[in-house]
Amino acid sequence: MSGAARAHAHVSGVRDYEVDQHCRTLRSSDANRAARQAELTHAAEYFVLHGALVPQRVDAELVSDYVQSLEKVGYSVETVEQRLAGVAAYFTWFIRTHKPAKGSAPLVHPARNIRIAHSSSCVQCRAHEASPAVGQNLKGECDVRDARLDTWSVAAFESSLTASAANTRAAYRRDVELFAEYMLDGDAKSRPSHVTKAHVRDYLAMLHDRGATSRTIARRIASLRRYFVWGMRQGLNSLDPTEAMHTPKTKGRLPRPLDEATVATLVTSRDENAPQWKQLRDHAVLEILYGSGLRVSEVCTLSLQSVASDGASLRVMGKGSKERLVPLSAPAIAAIKEWLGVRSEVAGEASGSSLFLSARGNAVSRRDVARLLDDACERVGIAGGTHPHALRHSFATHLMDNGADTRSIQELLGHSDAATTQRYTHVSKEKLRLAYSETHPRA
Repeated sequence: MSGAARAHAHVSGVRDYEVDQHCRTLRSSDANRAARQAELTHAAEYFVLHGALVPQRVDAELVSDYVQSLEKVGYSVETVEQRLAGVAAYFTWFIRTHKPAKGSAPLVHPARNIRIAHSSSCVQCRAHEASPAVGQNLKGECDVRDARLDTWSVAAFESSLTASAANTRAAYRRDVELFAEYMLDGDAKSRPSHVTKAHVRDYLAMLHDRGATSRTIARRIASLRRYFVWGMRQGLNSLDPTEAMHTPKTKGRLPRPLDEATVATLVTSRDENAPQWKQLRDHAVLEILYGSGLRVSEVCTLSLQSVASDGASLRVMGKGSKERLVPLSAPAIAAIKEWLGVRSEVAGEASGSSLFLSARGNAVSRRDVARLLDDACERVGIAGGTHPHALRHSFATHLMDNGADTRSIQELLGHSDAATTQRYTHVSKEKLRLAYSETHPRA
């Protein structure tokens, strides 16, 4: 077969995977769909190059080889897991939408039992996830994970960000990893010293074409700028390819609070089929998220000592290791008391002094909180669900609507800048404008 014929067969084979049709069925943002399509196209190209010209020819061995190739090249643990999950979801869709002819054997899911050599569920990786110490890696120090993208020294870069919060360090590292993987897709031997302004511009253009917001692009630029300045000090690169690069103007997003009746229904709902300890824990978490306006990360790091001796307030460690005292609502006080009465049912050696625990006795994670909120939204019929930060928005907005002053709300939320709190005055103005337009005869 000639080179032209092989190229035609390759393009035709990738088209037969119908990746674009699958991605159109995803309930996600345009940016996420575009990213998933690029990842699945990458996988389809690999399968076609290795003889599977149609999806029906892909078997478990080929999927396993693909995953191993990603790990061998040095893709981050998160990326490998994400791509395997995408491939698994794709084949679930393909098998469901492409029924075999009558009398033919049913298709076997080739990605169902594939395992990743190194997973983010690694004990070392998760060692400090719930409550990382200042200057520590958010996921703990892991030789296997930190050896990925070795020429880019992402672990050392993250460790250098000692003045930043754990989540900020993790976000900066992830941004650099994603850019490094973009470079690796073009050249497997790519390293920081090879990066030019053109590479960065092409990367940002790709993000824009995929539908990334200006806020996302601005943060990626900030992460890369920080990385390349650090890299120059370490001798990884001699020039900063982000120098004088324009950062897009970000639009301020107004919070989207829930109305008071919806929140009341949400936080008081119970899963009657769940064990009692889980019902009481979930209720207490929801009451605190809304009743005290805590961030989800603050809820996850609460300890038994965080609860005041009288049970009426919480000592919270917020962003930048700033401590504040927040009052508890009467329902939250009662909910915490009930939870503490059954906490021993799931507590174990790994529990320590963490206030809220998972079924395994570990401190609850952000994902645990998001999951229990998703379950509550499903129970009360909130279409599309919501997220933990929406309860914090609702807390602040309802205080503002009922006459609380901006300074008090700022203290309760732990905002260092009053301008951040003033977003909620705009929400209240929108409420006034809506009331006017609905009730004034000449509106």
